[in-house]
Amino acid sequence: MNKYTLFIFKHKKALIILLMLLNVMAIIGITKIRLNTDFSMFSPDVSIYQERLDELENTFGELSQIIVLVEHDTFTNDVIYDLREIQSNLEMNEHIVYVQGVAPESLLINHVSTSILDIPANEILTYYEAFGDFSPLKEADGVYYSTFTVFLRAEFNKTDVRDIEEMLGDYQYSSYVSGDSYNQLKISDYIIRILLMLPPLTILTILLVFRWQMGSFKPTFLSVLPAAIGSLWTFGLIGWIGNEVSILTAVVPIFIIVIGSADGLHFMSHYQDSRREGKDVQTGLNSTLRLVGIPMIVTTLTSMVGFISLLTMNTSSIFDLAVFSALGILLAGVATWYVLPLVLSSGINVLPKNTDKKHFDLSIYVKKIWGIPSLVIILIILIGSYIAIPYINNEFNMLMIYKDSTIVSVNADKVQEVNGGSIPIYVTIELDDSPITLASLSKVNALVNELNNLSEVSKIINPYQLMTIVYNMNTPGDIPNDMVLNMVYSNISNDSNSTIHSMISVDKNMVRLLVFPTDLTNDTLITIEETATNHADNVFVTGVQYLMKDLNVNISSMQIKSIMVALAAVLLMLIVTLKSVKIAFYSILPILITVVAVYGFLGLTGIPLNITTVIIFSITIGVGIDYAVHFSSVYKYYLKETNDNQLAIGKAYKNSSRPIITNALGISLGLSILMLSPLTIHFNVATLMWISMVVSVIITLTLLPFIFSLRKDKEGSNAKTNVL
Repeated sequence: MNKYTLFIFKHKKALIILLMLLNVMAIIGITKIRLNTDFSMFSPDVSIYQERLDELENTFGELSQIIVLVEHDTFTNDVIYDLREIQSNLEMNEHIVYVQGVAPESLLINHVSTSILDIPANEILTYYEAFGDFSPLKEADGVYYSTFTVFLRAEFNKTDVRDIEEMLGDYQYSSYVSGDSYNQLKISDYIIRILLMLPPLTILTILLVFRWQMGSFKPTFLSVLPAAIGSLWTFGLIGWIGNEVSILTAVVPIFIIVIGSADGLHFMSHYQDSRREGKDVQTGLNSTLRLVGIPMIVTTLTSMVGFISLLTMNTSSIFDLAVFSALGILLAGVATWYVLPLVLSSGINVLPKNTDKKHFDLSIYVKKIWGIPSLVIILIILIGSYIAIPYINNEFNMLMIYKDSTIVSVNADKVQEVNGGSIPIYVTIELDDSPITLASLSKVNALVNELNNLSEVSKIINPYQLMTIVYNMNTPGDIPNDMVLNMVYSNISNDSNSTIHSMISVDKNMVRLLVFPTDLTNDTLITIEETATNHADNVFVTGVQYLMKDLNVNISSMQIKSIMVALAAVLLMLIVTLKSVKIAFYSILPILITVVAVYGFLGLTGIPLNITTVIIFSITIGVGIDYAVHFSSVYKYYLKETNDNQLAIGKAYKNSSRPIITNALGISLGLSILMLSPLTIHFNVATLMWISMVVSVIITLTLLPFIFSLRKDKEGSNAKTNVL
């Protein structure tokens, strides 16, 4: 350590210039960052549902669409004029293919194409009443709802969404926008809000918590500085290499700050102690690095391992989160070794002015749990978790991402209420013969009737229903033969913007149904799929929600694999670091108990185990083990120094408990900032983090001292130096 600190002191100016250049380059890189709003990240890398979606797009073209719902109290010609203007504005967008809405340029009234502005409002009402589920105009409790189904090009983007929202805001009506594409593109607004607001609030929270431990602002600021720099470097690198920031990676800077600040806290805490003992700056730095240098390296690596273990999961959605979180923690660790000695070499006073001031010390109360109380707590956790774990659910869908108060959730609820669904799934029937025959109509309608009998289905958009409606506008009864059916189909398909083109492919003998489920739960999706596929071999189901369901049903086994890899890697690192299989095994016990506790909490609260909450298990293993590493390493240091097991336990607890508790509070409170996120998935992560940190700290600081004391009793007083 002497050589390293001598190097810092000797090359101080050059190292400061290098630090400034690195930070400037990182800031430039951040300006190059792009956003990724694609929800396909929440699906496995290989999925039959994605293959089916791709096939549908090849057959019917771009499937993306949004629904614009306009609410109005009356239906007059003045309202019709406004609705026509709204539809015209939508149609003029170059990234919109066409719009099926309540106010097309003209309607076919009595076989005559008539401008909609010349048709009395009551006649339009009568006209749309005949279309049933296909009607773009609905009335409920005296309120009218006009629907515009907007079919999108692949180039449709967040700017288009913003333009549509601003255009709708120019009218006096309440309006709602929903659909897969809207929900995905809208996430960009929330990602930007998260990146701009939450990391600064996280830093402020960590500073307040660490200030309580350090007793002075300067050492508090220095404790957090390396983690902030690590976050800056990481996102600068993301920008430079051209990676995108997604809904998952948006929280990476928060993870880096709250987890990476642990090393800075331990470094500054022990450096303060050395300065209180009267050591000069260089001697104090040497002493601090000898005491916590190796533990800092190990804890950095274990935190990285926790995230890297996520790479074992069969989904690329987690790849960037795992890699950049691990990289950021590594850079925060590097910054601790680089920045703190460099800054402290100038002789900054890190001691509080009022050294007599008493601080509330939680470690005193935690120490009272040593022994039997600790074992009782562990027993309660294990029994409670055993009871609760069977109730864990694996639900995750597009709408679960957003809090109920967000505009996306509010809009989706309204569209669901009015239209009987806002996000459809696709049921495809591959026919042996032409779809424009009564035999094909009969086959498809039989499936539709079976699906409609399910309580899980809200409504179905069936192209044959549309053809029947058009036929009944002139002649009552069923379509009599194939010739008439062909005439009806030709009449409808003459309109290039007709919905029939996205539902029937004559070339490939394929029919597509839009099925609106009552909800998006796994059980609902499975029931619909089983009913459809059991009906006939040529029926297939797909949709964005099935991609998510595919990941949901496999998440538990994927998660177990990830946990086993993380635990094995961490245990191996502990054995190498502590040079004792027994101590390494003892040190990992608190983490095993914490993992069980988090599983139990999921079952108890109903928070789902999904692609977002699995992150907590990685943090639990990677960060929670840090507490055992610090306690065990400091215990080993003092055991060698004092040659007295009980004294070593006491000194290790005294010197490590407060930084450990403070760090746990800092992480928990820091991640609590995620509760301010507009996304439910972030709120759940923050909640689970509290459980994880509280349990891991209490078990580490109560179980390990108890176990170490038992080892002495077992080996005898003459074995003091061989405890490890």
